[in-house]
Formats: sequence, structure tokens, C-alpha cells
Amino acid sequence: MSIAGPTHLIRKLRSFFVGGGFPAFTLSLLLCWEVLLIAMLLVPASPTGLGAFAEEFRVWCFGYDPATGRTEWALVMAMLLPQLMMAAFIAMFWWEPLRSTLRHPRAIIVYVGTAALLVTGSAASFTLMGSDAPTGELPFPAEELRIAHRAPEVSLVNQNGEAVELSALRGKVVALTAVYASCPHTCPAILAQAKASVAELADEQLEDLRVVAVTMDPANDSSQVLSLLAQNHDLESPVFNLVTGPVAQVEETLDRMQIARTRDPETGVIDHANLFLLIDRDGKLAYRLGLGERQQRWLTTALGVLLDEDATAS
Repeated sequence: MSIAGPTHLIRKLRSFFVGGGFPAFTLSLLLCWEVLLIAMLLVPASPTGLGAFAEEFRVWCFGYDPATGRTEWALVMAMLLPQLMMAAFIAMFWWEPLRSTLRHPRAIIVYVGTAALLVTGSAASFTLMGSDAPTGELPFPAEELRIAHRAPEVSLVNQNGEAVELSALRGKVVALTAVYASCPHTCPAILAQAKASVAELADEQLEDLRVVAVTMDPANDSSQVLSLLAQNHDLESPVFNLVTGPVAQVEETLDRMQIARTRDPETGVIDHANLFLLIDRDGKLAYRLGLGERQQRWLTTALGVLLDEDATAS
């Protein structure tokens, strides 16, 4: 009895992996995961529960911007395609044993049901983990989001005609973003979010903070135009610097910042990413944040975290 039991189990496992059980179960898992990803795209946002989890999932995995409703579809495809490719490979490689298993509907129901339970159970556990935070709020995950990448080079001219070089701001905290003067949609929201976060900081902290907004329309945004933009939004220097320069130089700077942008040739409106790149006192890119109510709270907290740090001695 003691020998027959393990031997029978080994035969069952071997039959599962060599036969059609393994590919059928793996395909079921891939199918259920694909359905979950699509559900994350479609579930409406809500302050708590599944809706809150789905919105946060879209922000971090699909490049979703809550302020504009814009989704980075390239990221969506990057999340969906690997499962489809793996499913195609499994179907091709295990076609014969898989075809045999497909003739038994009861077995398929078991595999699909087990896979669905595993995937939904995992999703439910993540949702419950997120529900421990106060209603509608997630604490800023300072350590989890912290990076230490090389900051993009910036050497342009601000609204006052003064040179602004990122390398010369070493020792200060810099919030780097991109806007343009004639933007009809999100650029005013970007400037308002930056202004609101700065307003939450203590006066002594402002001495070590610079907000640098690079124009996305250098052909039209001269220093004089940006000066008017700063006046309209009550953005005072030296904290706020709206910068411009030669077209090629500005475009190269935006590329280094990884600001995705596309101009509509008919309207001239630029569809663009909404990003804040936060650079610490050592000149390292520390955080990448977006636009939205929660992101504004995180922006305020992240600036405070970086301003409380001391520069590392070189």
C-alpha cells in the first residue's frame, strides 16, 4: 500500500505533463488571465474595492491618466500579447495530446474552473490588500517607487531670459515637466498641480526647490510668451521656470525626458504624456509621477521626502 500510493501518484503526474492535461490547464490559466486584464480595462473606477484596484492597475500597468482618461495602448498590447503568443506556442507544441483532452468536456470544465479560481483568488487578494488604506486613499509608497536613474540633461532659457541648466541645480530638488502655452487641455492642469503641491511646502523648503517646465512648442513659445503664461498662472521665479530654446535642442530635451507627444497637423494641438520627473539633490531621477488628484498628493509628499534629504558628498 505504501508503495502503490506514490507509484500511482507519479503515474498521474506523468500522465498530466506528458498528456493533454498540462497544456489544457496552462491554456485555461492564460485565458483567465487575459479575461482579467480586459476586465481591468473595463471596470469603472470607484473610491474603494475592485473599482479602486482596477484604476490603480490601469495607472501603473496601462499608463492610464485619470485626469484625461488617456490610456497608453502600446502598454495594453504589451500586457495582452505575451499570453496570446504563449497560448499559440502551447497549442502548436502539444496539439496532439491537447486535441485528445478536448474530447472530454468534463476535464476541460475542471481545468478552466480551477484556473478561474486561481486567477480570481489572486485578484481578490490584491483588492483586499488595497482596502486597508483609508477610503479613497493610498499612502505614497516612497521606497517602492524610488529609482536612481540618470537625469535628462536640460540647458535652456526661462521666461526671464535666464539660463537654466539642470547640472547647475545640483544640491536642489527639481520637479521637471513639460507644457506649452497654447495647450487647451492638460497643461493648465499640470501647472495647477505643480503650483498646488508647492503651496503645501514650507517657505524655507522653497529655497531648495525648482520647478522646470520645458515647452513642447518651441517654435511658438518664446521667453516672452512663457513669461505671459507664468503671469497668467501666478508662477513666480526663481521657483518656477518655464523654459524654451532652439527647436532642435528643445525637442532633443523632450526626447531625453521620454515625453511622448504627437501634433495634430490640422489643429496644431499636441497630444502628450503628462509627467513629473522628480530629481533629488544628487541630480538623480528619483520619481516619475503623473497627473490627477492622487498623483498631486503623492507629488507633494515626494517633494517633501526629497527636500528632507541631504545631498550625498561627492
